[in-house]
Amino acid sequence: MGYAQYIHYLVPCLIVFTLVSSLALARDLFLPLVLASLLALLLSPSVKFLHNIGLPKFLSSLIMTLFSALAMFSSVWVAVPAMAKWMQTAPEKIKAAIEADKQIQSTIDKLQETSEKVDEMVADLVENSAETSIVIDNQAGWVDQIFTGLQTSFGVLIIVLTLTLFMLNNGGELLHNLTKLSNNRQTRRRAIKLFRRLRTEVGRYLATVLIINLICGLLTSLIVWYFDLPMPWVWLVLVTLLRFIPYIGVAVICALMFVISVSQMQAVLPALMPVGAFLLLTNITGMLIDPYVHGIRLRINPIIVFAAVLFWAWLWGIAGAIVAVPMLTILSVTARTLEWQSVNQIMEGRK
Repeated sequence: MGYAQYIHYLVPCLIVFTLVSSLALARDLFLPLVLASLLALLLSPSVKFLHNIGLPKFLSSLIMTLFSALAMFSSVWVAVPAMAKWMQTAPEKIKAAIEADKQIQSTIDKLQETSEKVDEMVADLVENSAETSIVIDNQAGWVDQIFTGLQTSFGVLIIVLTLTLFMLNNGGELLHNLTKLSNNRQTRRRAIKLFRRLRTEVGRYLATVLIINLICGLLTSLIVWYFDLPMPWVWLVLVTLLRFIPYIGVAVICALMFVISVSQMQAVLPALMPVGAFLLLTNITGMLIDPYVHGIRLRINPIIVFAAVLFWAWLWGIAGAIVAVPMLTILSVTARTLEWQSVNQIMEGRK
């Protein structure tokens, strides 16, 4: 009996370990598939609308895919050069702003003093490795790293857009053929019901969240413009993407806005004003708008949401953090449609 119980718990652990290992090792394979699936769900209501007004399905899918490609490439074209230009001058400006504030400078001097004492104790042990690291970093440079990352992202983006086009145009046929694999009529009906609910509920949810994030990004750009900060339109891109990450996204935006404000205003206290304005906007959106459109997400326990963001961020990086909540939403819709009572009970946030 004891051996049977041991096997009973060991097998699920091995399955989970194998699944997580496969997702980590095959990241370059699974990530484009996940991104394309989410983008197809996002675009499917628009494709259906264009098809209903008389356009061929392939043309409708192609129009929405090209529109998405244009939006993505425009975002990169706006954001990357502006961020690169700011990063070239930001360190000197931030250093000048900190030196102008005597209290902060005093605290930094004390920390630096302590750090120097610690460095003296371990200097002999790490001197050689530190010198090697500095040489490598100077040779590579952050600019080269950015452009290398952009080249990789461009290739992934082309794959994602191509997969999205195929899913929008031929996804229904593939799903129909998959349902035929089962001889059970009830199973086929539940599978068809699941696919329809995923396309409607998740697609509308993603579209609504995207529109809200775009509006918040636009208002944030106006806040940045009002306080005469650099790169006002870049915030439209940053806020739209980072608001897909609950809790962490807003914190990253606030930290980045504070750093940019300090570099521009050359003072610490005035730099808090645009951050405060953004937090006010976020709180108003969270209290008045989000509860009406995030119904699916709000029915999930916040601990589950936060754990999902951390897990996918650890597994797939920033892209994983962005897709964490949409994937959790898909799991929630699947569990409710297929009546997975155990999963529903664990994920449920409130009665």
